[in-house]
Amino acid sequence: MAAPDQNGSGTNDAHPPKTADDWSARYRDHDTPWDVGEPYPELVRRLAMEELRPPAGGAHALVPGAGYGHDALALARMGWRVTAIDFAAGARDAAANELESLGGRFLAVDALAFGASALGGDDADAGRYDLIFDHTFFCAIHPSERPAWGAMVDRCLSQDGRLVCVVFPGGKSLDAGGPPWGTELEHQTEALGPKFEVELFEPCQRTLERRDWQENWGVFRRVH
Repeated sequence: MAAPDQNGSGTNDAHPPKTADDWSARYRDHDTPWDVGEPYPELVRRLAMEELRPPAGGAHALVPGAGYGHDALALARMGWRVTAIDFAAGARDAAANELESLGGRFLAVDALAFGASALGGDDADAGRYDLIFDHTFFCAIHPSERPAWGAMVDRCLSQDGRLVCVVFPGGKSLDAGGPPWGTELEHQTEALGPKFEVELFEPCQRTLERRDWQENWGVFRRVH
């Protein structure tokens, strides 16, 4: 197998990118072992500490690859106006109604294209989000798609906003395939490029016991 570079562009076709149909089939068949039925424990801990309190009333948060929406709902209950995105058919049904009741929305679109001209009316959302929270989206996409992830963050994050990521699975080689694809801090900083810097990077204190790899908490902001 060809050795991948940091973004995995050398990864061969043994593990091609997943399509919307691939993910939709997993939800249709209830084959979603990554779902734990509740928000990520470290997110819950930090919300309880008011570490992720919205900076102002009506502050916007974006949760790409939201799955069943557990993390999105946790943020919405804290007061964020949340846009959750997942293009897998069936994912949005579990959380859409409650999220809308809290002033948010759940969109069944391609998160990597969000805010781009291909989405028409969603162009108005470019640059408006005060928070982007990524739990398992970055590690779920194919490494060849990581530059598109960085471009999405650049489009959607406000000038003074923060990108918060669960940097997982740490210590897993890209050669091992995925998803989840091995993810290290340098993979995300490379995808983001020189416009962003690391504000915080540390191990998660509350992790999921069933995960075999390291889970870290990363916070990124624009370079001013």
